[in-house]
Amino acid sequence: MIGNEKILEVRDLKTYFFTNMGVVRAVDGASFLLRKGQALGIVGESGSGKSVTSLSILRLVPKPAGRIVGGEILYRGEDLVKKSQKEMREYRGKRLFMISQDPMTSLNPVFTIGNQIGEAIRRRQKLRGNDLKKRIIKMLKLVHIRSSESRINAYPHQFSGGMKQRVMISMALACQPEILIADEPTTALDVTIQAQILKLMKEIREKYNTSIILITHDLGVVAGFCDYVLVMYAGKIVEQADVKTLFHGNRHPYTRGLLNSLPCRGKKQRRLEGIKGQPPDLLNLPGGCPFEPRCEYSVHRCAYEYPPTESVGKGHLISCWRWREI
Repeated sequence: MIGNEKILEVRDLKTYFFTNMGVVRAVDGASFLLRKGQALGIVGESGSGKSVTSLSILRLVPKPAGRIVGGEILYRGEDLVKKSQKEMREYRGKRLFMISQDPMTSLNPVFTIGNQIGEAIRRRQKLRGNDLKKRIIKMLKLVHIRSSESRINAYPHQFSGGMKQRVMISMALACQPEILIADEPTTALDVTIQAQILKLMKEIREKYNTSIILITHDLGVVAGFCDYVLVMYAGKIVEQADVKTLFHGNRHPYTRGLLNSLPCRGKKQRRLEGIKGQPPDLLNLPGGCPFEPRCEYSVHRCAYEYPPTESVGKGHLISCWRWREI
């Protein structure tokens, strides 16, 4: 059940990468709320700042180039930006857990699956020996991995992509974090396995009232899984609303472009509509709205002045000069 309790509040987050060619404003002024038990979706094209937002929350932005230069990340009122790396280790895993797009980047290839799940369990519960082994087997069974008794001695390369993601979910089950961040967890999986992974995530949410941040390109997944959605473009949140409003009452040209590019069941279409042009170079962003070069509604003002974030309904925020005309 979604309550009114604010578990995470991000205020004007700015995460930049300082390179030899210039400053990349990967996340530039993002603000949003996450409530207890809520499923929050973050959508947008590649390079829009979705993954960097999640890495910023966990304080895992790659250094030395990456840096949080401004804003606050408030977890139950505590600003994670001000925490040291030693202090953050008490939050990662126990309170905040991340499932990455490619589980091979999270699973250590030289340790067995049982060893890695066991490490996650030991961080929360002081189990050893046979009790720990039973707990590991139980975790694997919960995510429907067959022959769990023998699988605990297998290595990551002996598992398929879908099974690796299940292992990551089993770690989340073992840690029982308050916030689960899933960064495109189903991108490389076929449709059947994708449905199974999403079902497991729903089970975690229902059983433990876990808050979930789901980062994805798939708006179909968002429609069936999320309660609230953020639409990101060039490091900024251009529109945010509950899932029903976003699909049926969206007012930003970029959001509309994303939705128009989807096939519609029961509607005969010769060709899907695409968004013209290419995403902007983050090293050379325009002075105004970054979507202006691709926007069919743009006017002279859009090229030179970024629009303020306005409330257009309950929980519906948008940054666009011409939202009233769309």
